[in-house]
Amino acid sequence: MFKIPRVNAFLVHLSISFIIFLILAYLIVFHWYPLPYFNTDGGWRGIRIIAGVELVLGPLLTLIVYKPGKPGLKLDLTMIGLVQAVALTWGVWVTYTERPVALVYALDYFTPVAAKSLSNMEFPLESLSMYGEKAPVPVYVDLPKDIEQQQQILAQAIGSGTPLFLFTDLYTEFNTENLKILRQRSGKLFKYLESDKRGKRLLNRFFQTHPELYNHYLFIPLHSRYKRQVIVLDPTNLGYKGSLNINVTEF
Repeated sequence: MFKIPRVNAFLVHLSISFIIFLILAYLIVFHWYPLPYFNTDGGWRGIRIIAGVELVLGPLLTLIVYKPGKPGLKLDLTMIGLVQAVALTWGVWVTYTERPVALVYALDYFTPVAAKSLSNMEFPLESLSMYGEKAPVPVYVDLPKDIEQQQQILAQAIGSGTPLFLFTDLYTEFNTENLKILRQRSGKLFKYLESDKRGKRLLNRFFQTHPELYNHYLFIPLHSRYKRQVIVLDPTNLGYKGSLNINVTEF
């Protein structure tokens, strides 16, 4: 059973690990971290963790330890499998719990919110189905119309260190009224981008592949975990249409 050459044993282990890696990579890219969140919220980091475990750690240990006919080789290979399984489980768990499940609009920008962050706030993830079906689900933080009440909530956010996008008790679905707010924000940002040299270049590039008029899209700032840019959404269903690689934090 353990008499094949070392290189062959390494290649067998690598092949099995590569198949597992491809399955997990598919889940990460197309389900857990769809565009643009793969680059902005940790999808690429998850791929690297899993690749390190599946394509490097496990097969490399086999290459080092394996020797045909070696006493105790079965135990060594079992231990390698256990180490790889534990490391892979940890990597998949971290990647899965950090996936963005909500796209929350608070104040003037969207923030992708991870499953772990909502769980830490004791917010049941299944409740997101009330606001939409496809993750990350667009959610609106509905601040009171009264200025004094708004100030109280903002003061609470600052004092507690809890960002406004995690005030889950203020979550609501997008309706005609708050979509109007999004359109107003988008119109102002679009004018700013047109007046900015880099912004205009990015807009021209976007419209080369999206020939509709600008009012067929929403241009909203996106404050992600690792990057800030502009996300472009469909105004009818808030579906993802593209992104502009420009930081408009000061706008």
